[in-house]
Parts: sequence; structure tokens; C-alpha cells
Amino acid sequence: MTSQTGGDGAQRHAVATHAAVDTDRRERDRLSDLLELGLLNTRPEERFDRITRLATELLGMPIALMSLMEGDREWFKSARGLDLQSIPRNLSVCDYAITQDAPLFVEDARADPRFSQLPYVAEAPHICSYAGMPLHGPHGKPIGTICVLDYKPRVFGARDQVLLQELVDWIEHEFELDRRIAAHDRHVARLMDRDPSLPVATRTIALERLDDVLMSRARNGQDSAVVHLDIVNLGHYEQTYGEQVTSQTVANWLAALQSDPADFCYLTRLSDTEFVGAVPGMADMEPIRERCEHQVEYANKQVSSGQAQVAFRVVGGMALHGEHGRHASELVARARQAHHRAGIARGVVLFSETINRQLLRDRHIRRLFETALHEGGIHFHWQPLFSNRGDLLAGFELLARWHDPELGDIYPDEFIPVAEAEHNLSRALVEYALDTAACQIAQWRRDGSTAPLPYVAVNIPGREFYESDFYDCVAAVLEKHDIDGGRLVFELTERSLIADFEVAARTMSHLKTLGIRIAMDDFGTGYSSIAYLTRLPLSIVKLDKSVVQRLEHDAVARELVRGIVDLAHGQELGVVAEGVETRAQHEWVRSFGCEYSQGYLLACPESLTLAGQRVANRPAEL
Repeated sequence: MTSQTGGDGAQRHAVATHAAVDTDRRERDRLSDLLELGLLNTRPEERFDRITRLATELLGMPIALMSLMEGDREWFKSARGLDLQSIPRNLSVCDYAITQDAPLFVEDARADPRFSQLPYVAEAPHICSYAGMPLHGPHGKPIGTICVLDYKPRVFGARDQVLLQELVDWIEHEFELDRRIAAHDRHVARLMDRDPSLPVATRTIALERLDDVLMSRARNGQDSAVVHLDIVNLGHYEQTYGEQVTSQTVANWLAALQSDPADFCYLTRLSDTEFVGAVPGMADMEPIRERCEHQVEYANKQVSSGQAQVAFRVVGGMALHGEHGRHASELVARARQAHHRAGIARGVVLFSETINRQLLRDRHIRRLFETALHEGGIHFHWQPLFSNRGDLLAGFELLARWHDPELGDIYPDEFIPVAEAEHNLSRALVEYALDTAACQIAQWRRDGSTAPLPYVAVNIPGREFYESDFYDCVAAVLEKHDIDGGRLVFELTERSLIADFEVAARTMSHLKTLGIRIAMDDFGTGYSSIAYLTRLPLSIVKLDKSVVQRLEHDAVARELVRGIVDLAHGQELGVVAEGVETRAQHEWVRSFGCEYSQGYLLACPESLTLAGQRVANRPAEL
């Protein structure tokens, strides 16, 4: 018995020792993650103070804290409603959230034995309720919290948890920006041979100089904003005039912008199409933003080089030094995000909290989308297309739909760009859509109807036509369901294609050997180019609904549609009019000779069940 007891004691001691070692290791890893951020004992920052102020507003609680847990103390990077710098860790409610790496909600601390004896609960200021979530460092370790507190009991619900998670995402987004900036700074320190002809060196030097300008102006008490400009139609002019002439034209354009230091304190090239600089700042940035727009427009009109007369289409974004970031790389990123997220055709957009929230939502959607895609959360509606000869069913367009339990209905114009931004997600969605379409075509064939099968149109991102394995991907889906590609149509938009027609044309020609037809979607929106119709092996042109819906009242739209239809028929292409919503529109497209129509007048997007009934009830002959 003595020996057994001694053995049990040794075993318990070994388990306790192992647990202590494991705890020490986790704490070392956690502190390493915290120290990598470089935020401890730094001055307050408006970007984090803004978040704690917003936390009190959103959750209706008087106190909000952003804390970092270092060793035996909890240090507050931002505090709203309490004048605190730090407290001992053993008195911290947040330590429970960090230790468990999980949200913590305390509705009444006075009744909770874990917290009822804490000094600030039992005594002034008499904190009563608490809601907090852990913040994670660069390597995913819990390093601190964002929390809200109240002096009275509080019942927390699902909305509170969602709002806190949004704030966590925001703060961790800031951490990630800091990490990238620090990595960039280390890279600059290691970059010894900085040849300006190398893109990485050009970018590094440009950002270093921009940092110098911003810091110099700040030391002199002068506010600044960073501007990022992007020429979005440069490839068109390189095709027309050649690379050398276009490069000289861009140099003339840049010199015109640099000629007036009253507008740009500094302006330089960042890449082939991107330019960055600093502009004077002031309390109201709108006049500065407008002046930048006018300067860009003015310079556009002056651009020429020899025989080249061009009108660059330039978009731009601005971010305020201090308010939106401290370093050039961070500010340039946010200025770029401003015009990319705004989705405008031209102009200069000022970064804002609205844009930042949109970016955070995009990030949240991206995380949810991947799960939804793999777990069946994405489904498809089937929108019928009809022949204009007898209004008979000709096909369906497959439209992705997503209802998320947390966010509700998320519309395609929001989640499709998020998916297409990453090739693995984009390809997964394409494969899912192809598999859905092919599976249903195979089922209709097995049903044994004597009527011709309707075709199914699938939207394909333009980038897929530049991927070497896309043909193999499509062929594998057709083989899996034992069908040919004759009942499939791939739709792509003009704006999704890049300028390398030859590569896209080869892929399309290869796909046509499988029987697949290619449709150019959204034609006539202003991006149109005859080159698409004459140089790509297309089968169908789809008139954009914005043009179709102007037919009743706009003579110019009618002439445009008439011209597109004549041009398409001259290339032996079929024409689909989409967005047909009135009988008058339907009569116009019929009169122009459009073979097919699609729109709410004829049928709305519908479930697979209804689509199947429509197929079963179609006449035997089209």
C-alpha cells in the first residue's frame, strides 16, 4: 500500500510538472506574439480610441477597454469611460477570456464567485457586468481583449456577440497592417543593392521618400494626405501605340502633375500603372480631393507623345496621415482600398470609416464564404431564357445565391467579387456551378423527353480563360456526368477579360472542341470593343439590361442595339436580350432580330424544382 501510494504521488507530481511546463510554454508563445506587435507601452492612438468609443455606442455601455496582457499586468492601449493605465493580472476579469481563449459574458459580477470579491466590483467604481472577447496576435495567440463594462446588471444576446466580433476583426486587421509594415521595414533594412530599374526597389525607394516627406511636414506642424493614382486603361494604349511610345506618354503625364508643387508636395511612380504622392492636408479635405481630381483631369487632356493622343482613365484614393495611418505603406494601401472598394470609373475617393467597415465586412464574408461553399450553403437559382420565336424555353442561366444564418441574404454583387479575388475560392465556385449544371443536364437526358434539352449558362470569371488547367477542369466534369458540352454555355463579361486576346482565344477554341459555346455578357455597357466580336471565338452576345431597359424612351439606345445586333449577326453570333421587363422592350428586341430574351417579364429566377417542371412541360419542338 505504501508503495502504491508513493507511485500515485509520483505520477501526480509528474502530471502537475508537465502541466506547468505546458502552461509556461503557452505563456512564452503568447508573450512572443504580443511583443512582435510592438504596441506595449506606446502612446494612445486615434485608430484604437475610435474603436473603443464606437464600442460604447454600439453596445450601450459606458466603459470600453482595449487591453494587452503582459506577464503579471493588464495594460490598456485604449480606455473609454475609465482613467486606467494598467491593473494587476490577478485582478483582471479579462484574464479568464485570455486563458480560455473564448468570449466571456458576465451578467452580474456581484453574484459570480469568480469576480464578486474583486476590488472594483465590491468597491468603487462597482463594476457589475462585463462582455469581452480575446484579441489574437500575428500567430493566433490570445494577447489581449476588447471588452465593455457597466455599473448595472446586463443580459447579453446574440447581437452583442456579433458586434464584439466585428470589433475584434477590426482590431486584428490593424494588427495585421502593423505586422506587414514591420516586415516591410525589415526588408528595406536588408535591401542593399537598390537598383531603381527593379520593381521591388522602385517601390521601396518611393515609399521611403514618401515617408520622409510626411515626417518632415509633420515636424513642421503641416498636415498631409497620401494620394494613390492608378491608370486603369494603360494596356489599351500599349496595344495601340506600343510600349515605348506609351511609356513616354506616361512620363509626360507624370511631369504635368509634378509641375505644380502647390498641388502635390511629392509625386512619383510606384509601378507600371500606379503613382503615389503627398498633398497638403487641412481640416476639410474635400477641396483638396476635388483639386486633385481637377489636376488629374487637366493632365489627362494634355497628354501626348508624337502621334499618340490619349485620354488615360485614372482612379485615385486618398488617406490622411495620422488619422488613417502612420507609415507610407499603410496609407498607400488604404488610399488604394478607397478607390478599389468604391468601385468608381474615375475620380479621387477619400478613405473613410464606411470604406473600412466595408473592407472588414468583405473579410468576414470571405471567411464565411469558404465554409458555406464546402458545407452546401451556396445554392443556385435558375433563370429561364426564351426563344423569341414563339416564346419557347431555350435555356437557363445559373445564378449563385447565399443565405447565411448570421448575416442573412448576401447578394452576388457582394460575395462574387470576394470569391473571385482569390483563385482557389473562384475555382471552387466555378467547379461547383459546373457540377450542378452538368448533373442536371444528365438528369434531364435520363428522363427521356423527346424535346430538345435546354442549355444551361454558367458565369465564368475571365481569369479562368488564362489558366492552363481550366480545359482539364471542364473536361473532368463532363466525363464525370457522361455528357458532352453541347448543352453548356459559358458567360463572361467584357470587363473581366484582360488584353491578351490570343491566350483567351486559344482556351475558348479548345473548349469549343467539347461543344461548349461562349457568350459575351453585359455587352453595350461602355466597355464594348469590336475586337471581342472579331478576335474571340464567341457564339453568343448578351445585351446588357441597362441598354435594353432604355429602348422605350431612348433613340440612341435603340440605334446602339440595332448596331450591335447587326454586327453580331455579321459574325454569325446569336443575340440574347437580358433584363426584359416590359412588353414594349420585348417588342423592340424582337424587331431588331434578337434570337433570345431573358427577364422578369418572361420569368424570374426560380428553384430547381420549378425549373424541372418547366422543362417537363415544354413542347416537343422548339
